[in-house]
Amino acid sequence: MNAIFKKELRSYFSSPIGYVFVAIFFCVAGLLFTVYNIFYRMGDISYVFSNMTMIFLFLTPVLTMRLLSEDKKAKTDQLLLTAPVKVVSVVLGKFLSAVAVLAIALATTLIFPIILKVYTDPAWGEIWSNYIGFCLLGASFISIGLYISSLTENQIIAAIATFGVLFVLYLTNNFAVSFGDGFINTVIQWFSPANKFTDFSKGIISIESVIYYLSIMAAFVILTTAHIEKRRWIK
Repeated sequence: MNAIFKKELRSYFSSPIGYVFVAIFFCVAGLLFTVYNIFYRMGDISYVFSNMTMIFLFLTPVLTMRLLSEDKKAKTDQLLLTAPVKVVSVVLGKFLSAVAVLAIALATTLIFPIILKVYTDPAWGEIWSNYIGFCLLGASFISIGLYISSLTENQIIAAIATFGVLFVLYLTNNFAVSFGDGFINTVIQWFSPANKFTDFSKGIISIESVIYYLSIMAAFVILTTAHIEKRRWIK
């Protein structure tokens, strides 16, 4: 897994993908920070991350579209299917490499709390809660994109499908409204990744929300592994 992780992480930065992702992430987050926190003199950084959840719908496909579809198209997946290495190690290595790029992008925004410290006394608990919540949200999005990438050899299709699925998930709160305040509404809202981020944005690290995000990651890593294993046995 470690070798796969290092190889994939290097590949992100041996091509423009990693740099473009980090640059766009930082520029958009920086713009939001400038508008909300500098211009309006707000010490609450949650506005930045709450808006970045929507932006990340567009950025996730950039990270995940090539993870497995590229190997499939180039037929290099045949090496993985026949190599004496566990498929789950390959999947985890690729998944963690994409999460590492997200972590690098998040690390560039650590300058924001430092700037806030100059002008005000930041609520550090709330700030770190936003970082933790966004990292969990982002990793769960990446796991979904990873699975979709394993289904096709076309990177464009993988990117569009990933965005489509994430967009529908993001809008589950809007769908829930049409069902009133009943049981169905509660169930639909429970499945909303954006809804689970609300607690983190308020400075609350909810165990239920942490388990929710970890469950999504585990489920889609398992689904991806099972899909590749199925192809391995068929071949």
